Amino acid sequence: MKTTFDTMVAGLQRVYSRFDADAIADTREYVRRLQRTPLRGTATLSEYHECLLFLRAHPSDADMVRLVDASLTRLATFLRKRRSGHAEAPDSVGLPFVSQVTRFSHDCVRWLSRHPHCAVRFEEFAEATLDLNAVLRLTLTTLERSETNAELSNDALLDVLGVRPDRRLAFLLAELSRLDGSPYIKDQLYDALGVMVRVTPTHVDFSAAFNRLPGSTPFYQSERIRQFDAAALIDRTLPSARRLNTAAREHVVRVIRNTMTLTSRETDPATYLDARSLRVFDLDRGVSVAIYGMTHDRQLALESYVGFTAFRNGMPVSYGGAWMLGERADFGMNIFEPYRGGESGYLMCQLLRVYHRMFDVRYFEVDAHQFGLDNPEGIDTGAFWFYYRYGFRPVDPALAVLARREKSRLAAKPLARSTRKTLLALTGSSVALSFGGRAPISLYQITTRVTRMVQRHFGGDRPAAERECVSRFLAASGRSRPRDPDQRAALVELAMVAGALRVTDAAGVRLLAEMVEAKPVDVYRYQRLLSAFLSTPRVASSRQ
Repeated sequence: MKTTFDTMVAGLQRVYSRFDADAIADTREYVRRLQRTPLRGTATLSEYHECLLFLRAHPSDADMVRLVDASLTRLATFLRKRRSGHAEAPDSVGLPFVSQVTRFSHDCVRWLSRHPHCAVRFEEFAEATLDLNAVLRLTLTTLERSETNAELSNDALLDVLGVRPDRRLAFLLAELSRLDGSPYIKDQLYDALGVMVRVTPTHVDFSAAFNRLPGSTPFYQSERIRQFDAAALIDRTLPSARRLNTAAREHVVRVIRNTMTLTSRETDPATYLDARSLRVFDLDRGVSVAIYGMTHDRQLALESYVGFTAFRNGMPVSYGGAWMLGERADFGMNIFEPYRGGESGYLMCQLLRVYHRMFDVRYFEVDAHQFGLDNPEGIDTGAFWFYYRYGFRPVDPALAVLARREKSRLAAKPLARSTRKTLLALTGSSVALSFGGRAPISLYQITTRVTRMVQRHFGGDRPAAERECVSRFLAASGRSRPRDPDQRAALVELAMVAGALRVTDAAGVRLLAEMVEAKPVDVYRYQRLLSAFLSTPRVASSRQ
């Protein structure tokens, strides 16, 4: 049976994301009345919470900010009291003091286990593809390794090893930490165990409502901006990045990681964030963007995966990243569910502006999954046209023609909509936003040259290819083998590129040598050097 609380939340849902004067007045009245209405621990509470999150990111004025903050504080108090009374909490990710059972990577869980604002404990092994015996054979000392030969169940093995139930997560984390020197092997083994954990907030800051970027200047929303010059916005010069002292930098990193874990999501740049690479830009209309690269042991071959978290009035509203290779970037963004219905196109263009200006990216590509490939929601929402509106066009020439024809048909019939068949057809290629000129070289064009070189000149013997390429490169550059292990790894990678692309000119070799030094420590300098290298005549002429 619907209650007054349910009815008023339904009324708020009808108006909260509209910005005309009547809707703003109605929203304010609903928020005020709900403050005086007893809260109920039902699914409606989660819907109410999401409305408040949207309003905190898009407030109409300072009074709305005060009303929403007071409402969120009241909600947190209600949930904290329910928790102490052992009542079942509503199932909604990100609510204050509400537990979630989920799975994360080893490094993410290890970080959570040290978090000051939440508690994490082992829940169960779920959908495991390896049993604990197989994993512990690789990590236990020789004195205890024989215990894994009895093929006991996971629980029985832990009992034999004397691991109490309340210490099981700490034990698993410690054992897998022995493999930190081989991070990808560690990841595979930990993931194969299917470790599920229960994450319980112990402080209000570990919640979607109060996990905020500090120091944001409020922007008050009186309209939704729809018409703007996207190209001009993307090309606009950026303001200087925020100045962050050590404490402020650590706080922003925590907010970024909290944002992901509170929504049971994980991205490599957030989990393996290199704090030295963090930059925060305060832009227009309450938008702030944080970008960040990954620690040296998690970096990709040649590309730089630089993630972002976007904020509106301090609230984290979107996440994603760009896989950059010089002037080229594969781009992906996701907007968290409570914040959809805002200014998504404007936000995307601000994100593209940051990457364009910070890294001189001149060609952005979006994978078809983002607008419908194996993604029914993308088809249902016609997401292809979202990207098309802001200048993205199909990479496939035939699909580009189809899109132009379909766009003309829709323009002639304003009420018409694209069929599912057409939208599915348009997922046959990615879409790209180009700033003119030929598409920059892709990673695939480089890696295929490397594979071909190994096969043709070394008979498929990769260790031999690496040794020979490194030897030739060091001789050409006049440099000695670096002592730093991260630079040595970069040296092998870049020497193979030099061999595959037959880079022998002094300028190309010098740029590669500087990239060896920069890659592990400075993603910004590395990308500048990579852009310069990829624009040299030898590399530019190697595109297929």
